[in-house]
Amino acid sequence: MTTATPNLRSTAETIAAFNDAFRRRDKAALADLVHDDCLMVSAQPAPDGTDYVGKDASLAFWAELLADTSATFEVDHVFVDGDWAAVRWRYRFGPTDAESVLGVNITRVSEGRVIEQLGYTKTPGVLPLPE
Repeated sequence: MTTATPNLRSTAETIAAFNDAFRRRDKAALADLVHDDCLMVSAQPAPDGTDYVGKDASLAFWAELLADTSATFEVDHVFVDGDWAAVRWRYRFGPTDAESVLGVNITRVSEGRVIEQLGYTKTPGVLPLPE
């Protein structure tokens, strides 16, 4: 007797569905894509962000972002390797690039759901870096 393995989404499918649900502001679809043991680390405040542990905490953070209908996320590029994905995005809170921030989420998928997401953004810095 053999047991059937559930048909799980691949990492690429999970990331695509997550990005689509986020774009549509579909909280129910997001909930289906988030693992119960999810760890989400926000990009702000610097330098380390804030840890949101568990599905409910992660979804509450994302729901707050989705509630601001004046802001949008645009996915620029997705790179997937095994269980991991890097998603480069722009978060717009106004009509110009000056009213936006470029960022990256590093996401790990387990069992067809997001189990870890680490956010990073480009912010004005004070380091003496070359232009």
